[in-house]
Amino acid sequence: MVVTGLSPLGTNAFDMAPLVPLFAPYCGGMAQQSELLKALGSLAHGSWQGARQLEGGRSHPYRLEWQGESAPLERLRCQLLFPAMPEMGYRFSLPAYQLVLWLVQREGNDLPQAFWGWLLLGQPIARQPMAREA
Repeated sequence: MVVTGLSPLGTNAFDMAPLVPLFAPYCGGMAQQSELLKALGSLAHGSWQGARQLEGGRSHPYRLEWQGESAPLERLRCQLLFPAMPEMGYRFSLPAYQLVLWLVQREGNDLPQAFWGWLLLGQPIARQPMAREA
């Protein structure tokens, strides 16, 4: 899956550095720069694999894929797939900064609870205050 707007950039931290100032105000500022660089690398890749932890130590592997521009306010078209359950899947769109924020906030090999609450329960996305640099 190709993310348009990122073709001149690779996926290493050095190549993602120019995007940091664009996304940092939406993703907690520069205090989380290393996590932000990793998330931007995933953004450029166009997909991320994780596993949703369940009670009893079980988990459901999943793959999140997206397409769209790499600008923070541009909408990404996303698809969440569960390889073990091909009939189960979700399609949605959201601003690129929101996906990057959830990738920054990931909990190990899983997206944060805020993502799952939004996707499955329709909980509103908490508005991130714009970070202010001192």
